Amino acid sequence: MFQNNPIPVVANQTNPLTNIRCNPDPYMIFHDGWYYCYSTGYHGVNVLRSKTIENFKHMGFALSVENQLSYWAPAVIFYNGMFYMYYSSNTTCETNPDTEFLKVAVADNPLGPFEYKKTFFQEFTIDADVIVKDDELYLFYCADITTGDKIGTRIFLDKLVDPFTPEGNPRQVVAPSIDQEIFARNRMGDGRDWYTIEAPCYFERGGVGFLLYSANAFTHEDYFVGYATCDATLPFGEAVFEKYPDSLQYTPLIGKDEYMSGCGHNSIVEEANGDLLIVYHGRLRAENVEPHGSDDGRRLCISKIAVDGKRLTLQQR
Repeated sequence: MFQNNPIPVVANQTNPLTNIRCNPDPYMIFHDGWYYCYSTGYHGVNVLRSKTIENFKHMGFALSVENQLSYWAPAVIFYNGMFYMYYSSNTTCETNPDTEFLKVAVADNPLGPFEYKKTFFQEFTIDADVIVKDDELYLFYCADITTGDKIGTRIFLDKLVDPFTPEGNPRQVVAPSIDQEIFARNRMGDGRDWYTIEAPCYFERGGVGFLLYSANAFTHEDYFVGYATCDATLPFGEAVFEKYPDSLQYTPLIGKDEYMSGCGHNSIVEEANGDLLIVYHGRLRAENVEPHGSDDGRRLCISKIAVDGKRLTLQQR
C-alpha cells in the first residue's frame, strides 16, 4: 500500500478549454503564504492556488501562447525577484510528440501571465527541474538516447549560465536498468525495447541529494516513482547519482495501490513547519478512464515524505 492521497479541486473560472479535475505532472511551489500548483494542459499551463493543501482552486492558465499546444510538465522557480517557468510545448501544426522542445517563460506574478522568452533545444527535450545550488543554477531535463542496449528517455544535468542559457555541457545522471522501466516493447520495430526515465525532481536533506524520477509510461498502470542519491557535500559537477537501493532492484517509492494506478511525475514542496510534501498524479481505478481522452484521469495527489539517511518513505498527511 502506497497510501496515495488524491486532492479535490474546485473551479474558480469558466474557461471551457480547461478541465479542473485533470492536473497531470503537478509542480508545486510555496510563495508568500500561498501554494501554487502548475500542471500539464493541452491549451495552456494550468495553475491552482490555495492557502492550504486541502482547498485548491483552479485559476485558469498561467501560460498560453499563440500557435502553441500541448504544454508539458511545467516547472517554476522564483529567482532574483521573478518567476521562471520551464516547460515543453508543440506548435499547432505539429502532431508528433517528438517535436516537444524545452522552453522558458517569465512572469512577475506566480499566477502569470508568463511570457515566452526562449526555446532551449531543437530536439525532443522535456521535464525540466531547475535548482539553485552553491549560488549557481542547474538544469535537470530529459532527452532521448537511441544507441546502446537500453534506448529511450533519460535524465541529463547541465549548468545554467543564467536562467535562459544552458552551459552546453550536459551529462547523463540517471539511466534505465530494469525491465519495470520499459515504456514499450519493440517500439522501433527492430526488436529493441524503449525505456523511459523522466520527471527529475531534486532536493537535499542531511548532506544527501535525492533525485526522484518516474519510469515506465504515464499511460500504464505501472508508472512509478523511484529515486537516486548523491553526496550533496561534493561540488555538484562531481556528484554521482546511484539508484536506491541499487540499480537492479525494483523498489518504487510511489506506485499503484488498490485504489489508484499510473502514479508518478512528482514535485517536492516544503511546508512552513519543515515537513516535506510529495506532489504527484494518479488515476482512480474506479473511474476506468481512457489515458488519451480529454480527461485522462490524472488527479492531483499529495502525501508526506520522510527522510532517514538515504531512505525515503511515504506517509499519510
